[in-house]
Amino acid sequence: MPYFEDIDVFYDLLVGVFDELMQDPAIRQKALDSSLLVQFVYREPEGEYWIDCRGDEVKVYPGGPPEEMTPDAVMTMELDTAHAFWCGQLNLLGALSSGEIEAEGSMPRLLKMLPVIKPAYAVYIKLLGEKGLEDLIIEEEED
Repeated sequence: MPYFEDIDVFYDLLVGVFDELMQDPAIRQKALDSSLLVQFVYREPEGEYWIDCRGDEVKVYPGGPPEEMTPDAVMTMELDTAHAFWCGQLNLLGALSSGEIEAEGSMPRLLKMLPVIKPAYAVYIKLLGEKGLEDLIIEEEED
């Protein structure tokens, strides 16, 4: 059974993550310096989430942008895979190599954004707890 039956719950979490991250001027500037427009396509449940770093502020579009846009990069995955990523429990390069995440477009530019995203893991976990969703937190597996 997937972690999320309603994608709007996941959208709400990501909006909160990006709202909080963009309060940090250094993170906001690194995101804007990328000038990327990224589309994330999710399966089970289906949805999409866009991050637009092309202007003076970072904009997010849960469910899709208000007008047609051409993304610089598209990443397609199961929503459970995205959730594992935001919990800090997914090796992105491994997931790309194995096909767990399908990627199109400017991957080198996108991968440069990883250091900007790392602080998001703690914010995502914190928001899961604040929203009473702590049972969805994926803990690091012990060997």
